[in-house]
Amino acid sequence: MTDSESKPSLGGRRGGTVRARADALFGLLEGGRPEHLSIEAGFRWITRDKAIAGGVLGGGLAYRFFFWLLALAVVSAGGLGFASSSGADVEGAAGDVGLRTSFASSIATAAEQSETGRWWLLATGVVLFMWFSWGLLRALRLVHAAAWRVKLEPLSSAPRSVGAIVAAPVVLAALYATAGWARASVGGITGLAVTLAVSLGFGALWLLISARLPSEDVPWTGFLPGAVLLGIGLLGLHVFTVYFLEEKLAHASELYGALGLAATMLFYLFLIGRGFVWAAELNAVVWELRHSQRAS
Repeated sequence: MTDSESKPSLGGRRGGTVRARADALFGLLEGGRPEHLSIEAGFRWITRDKAIAGGVLGGGLAYRFFFWLLALAVVSAGGLGFASSSGADVEGAAGDVGLRTSFASSIATAAEQSETGRWWLLATGVVLFMWFSWGLLRALRLVHAAAWRVKLEPLSSAPRSVGAIVAAPVVLAALYATAGWARASVGGITGLAVTLAVSLGFGALWLLISARLPSEDVPWTGFLPGAVLLGIGLLGLHVFTVYFLEEKLAHASELYGALGLAATMLFYLFLIGRGFVWAAELNAVVWELRHSQRAS
């Protein structure tokens, strides 16, 4: 028998050690479930995500978000066409809210090119935006009903619900504009602090929306865990984009073309979709644990 046959390889030893440590950690966590509610919530969270196919639901939300943003872009192009025809300094306004020069120049170019077909763009964009807003609302309601394991009831007020989805991008744009203005005008620690404060707006917005989506009859505090999770997640994506990826995305079209930008956007939308699913699941399992604790 040779040495290679009698002695396990270094890679095999490391693989066995990692697996042994992972198994030991899993056993330790499994044993701590009865004593620690946070560990029990984590296990139930993972189980719930597998049971309702959270990855598939997150991909479906990303698909809805993509076409929703596409319709919003068409509406914005029509509006920019009107702004450009009226003599407004579109590029200067984009720069004032903190957008980089390349992005501001692209917006100005889009505004100039939209002057001739601005009526068609605006009318088509409004119809598409309303249609995809309704589709996005239905997808969010289905995700929430699946996460909470409740029956999907008909909407009590469809116009108000769609209005909330339509108003959401205005609120998000205001938050992003505030953070961009702070970074461009103030900069330094203050700009970073404002950017961090934007996460509170993300969380508060999702708290208002999730409290009106299908769920058990719970107080508004039952939706706080998901709102905190989503706020932190969106903050991480926002900070990563602003302080690292924005410069690269501004020049990515020169290297990778439209497909590279589209792939990056779809990946981001998938992460956001998964965040919505995780937030709904977290709210459901935390509430179930609290309810079972009170019942016992």
